[in-house]
Amino acid sequence: MRDPSLHERVIVVTGSSRGIGTGIGTAIIDADGAVVGVSRSGDALPAAAADRFRSVAVDITLREAPELAFERAIEEFGRVDGLVNNAGLHRSAHCWEQSDDDFDDMYDVNVTAPFRFSQYFARRWIDSGTPGVIVNICSVESEVGWKDPPQAVYASTKGALLGLTRVLGYDLAAHGIRAVAVGPGAIDTGMAAANKAETEARIPLGNRYGTPSDIGSATVFLLSDAARYVTGEILYVDGGYRLP
Repeated sequence: MRDPSLHERVIVVTGSSRGIGTGIGTAIIDADGAVVGVSRSGDALPAAAADRFRSVAVDITLREAPELAFERAIEEFGRVDGLVNNAGLHRSAHCWEQSDDDFDDMYDVNVTAPFRFSQYFARRWIDSGTPGVIVNICSVESEVGWKDPPQAVYASTKGALLGLTRVLGYDLAAHGIRAVAVGPGAIDTGMAAANKAETEARIPLGNRYGTPSDIGSATVFLLSDAARYVTGEILYVDGGYRLP
């Protein structure tokens, strides 16, 4: 298998300022790539190489966000090789208690924005005859339900994002563009979890939460030539959570 290097490649990562996004951005830079991070705050990655990280402060739900991110990458690095749709919004509630605003907000961030970013980047790559890779950060909830806390709407957005990934994989293949997904399980992002001990007990691989760097490593693999024959698929990184 080829080495998962991202030497001289430029990757746009949404939601890069914290949690899984920071893990992904750091892993890309460690693999010798460059990152354009997209977030509302525009914060830099901790410990990121200054010459290989730039940021765009923009709300990803705005229609102009994809163009701003793409053009920032071109301006700073002269190319765009990949897109990681990582930014996500999670608000827990039973289905009968979920508000219309929360429903709309989660779909705007978790489904509509990734579609618009993917659409814009694909158009630019197709117009220039350039290959590219789209990585959507889905969830184990793309496939399985999570009972505590209750999150019917969130799970449905991640299922939609997986469906989008599979269709994009087929739709864009003729243009040399791959579309793949990562499905994180329980990841330790520093946020308190009331049921953490119970969740860890059902994770076969080490009985522990995963880390943002675990997701970063999987994302780098899918972005690299080591995964050059993979498209329309999801790589679950959950320590075996879905197995029992």
